[in-house]
Amino acid sequence: MKTVIITGANSGLGFETAKKIAKDENFRVILACRNKEKGLAAKEEIIKETNNQNIMLMIIDTSSLSSVRSFVEDFKKLNLKLDVLICNAGISSMHNGTTEDGFELVFATNHLGHFLLTNLLLPYMNKDARILNITSDMHNPPGGIEWQGVEYLAHQSVDDRKRYAYSKLCNIYFTYELAERLEKLGSKITVNAFNPGMMKTNFGAGPRNPAQTAFIKMTMPNRVGDLNKSSLALSQVATQDEFSNLSGKYFDRSTKFKKSSDLSYNKENMLELWNQSVALTNLKPEETIKDLLN
Repeated sequence: MKTVIITGANSGLGFETAKKIAKDENFRVILACRNKEKGLAAKEEIIKETNNQNIMLMIIDTSSLSSVRSFVEDFKKLNLKLDVLICNAGISSMHNGTTEDGFELVFATNHLGHFLLTNLLLPYMNKDARILNITSDMHNPPGGIEWQGVEYLAHQSVDDRKRYAYSKLCNIYFTYELAERLEKLGSKITVNAFNPGMMKTNFGAGPRNPAQTAFIKMTMPNRVGDLNKSSLALSQVATQDEFSNLSGKYFDRSTKFKKSSDLSYNKENMLELWNQSVALTNLKPEETIKDLLN
């Protein structure tokens, strides 16, 4: 039986993807959720709808580095090998604040927590495991963005309209850099980014100021995705044999991949993000990718 972890799996894209994967009884699906009550409700609904009894709930808050490390320790105790990791949990720019670790909330939740989670889980992955990072075409918003550096993104109050965009750009940088590093080490683990499009889910729940509302109305028409179609495509990329050898790709609302923005291929920015993320998450030398796969 293959094991899949999906963060943020109690609603929206994560929930729908979990349901689709769980329809195959050969898959064990771990719902990695922040809210226990919502997670349990999602688990019960998926079991009821798919009749797959191998649905588990594990608690994680990707905005908290200690929560991420606790999650990995709990996973280790299961003595399972991981086949698929879908880094889906995320929040929108409508959320403001600083995490318990002192980082900007959106950057920490959408990028930093998943960076740490992925690195810590690598030793427990099967040799042909798949990693999928959920991003957005908002990594290249109308008017574009300029890279401000990791120190700025991690600690400063970034413009509301750009906070989410930067975090989604980080998801792609992480995807491309990790894919390249794995390939150089001869690993068959694949890493890809998936853009589901903007959908009508509870993802954007929270207070909006007039500028945010106007921005969403302006960008939505050309960036809309379909929840059922996107979750189906994501589940296929995550599990079907035809995608087993593809890595370092940007899938756009479907099982087809394309180029991401020009900025997303900037190697200098990728390296800065990687090195700074290692430092910010306090990854030990023995926890870094080269040592893990040797």
